[in-house]
Amino acid sequence: MERGSPNIYKNARQTAGLTQERWAEQLGVTADTVRLYESGRNYPSDEVAARMAEVAGMPVLGYWHLKLKSALANDALPDVARVPLPQAVVDLLAAIDTIQPQVKELLMIARDGMVDAGETELFEDILDDLEDVVTAALAVKYAERG
Repeated sequence: MERGSPNIYKNARQTAGLTQERWAEQLGVTADTVRLYESGRNYPSDEVAARMAEVAGMPVLGYWHLKLKSALANDALPDVARVPLPQAVVDLLAAIDTIQPQVKELLMIARDGMVDAGETELFEDILDDLEDVVTAALAVKYAERG
């Protein structure tokens, strides 16, 4: 989830079908604190975000929370959308199918333990496709299951 995206904490509360007051009770915080989270003026602690994910039935919230709070995590981790499970599985299989022809090339590159100058461009292309597989796998992990 990119910075500036719709508020993930408000989305979790709405998914849970709770008012700010009821949500605050479930989380052990005040309604004013919930309003701060939903306005983007404050972030919940990791413990509160984990509780939000549990109450809302949205495990992906923890992932989004990590990306939102940490610039390092935001740069290192791919953006993962919450999609229905069938879509996530189809996207994963398509990503795997795309990388399949490159597996042998990756083995050839890696066999000597180094990426030679002539292999760099191909290796970078393979890494890009592997990132698509990782992103798709995470989408399956965090997919809407019902």
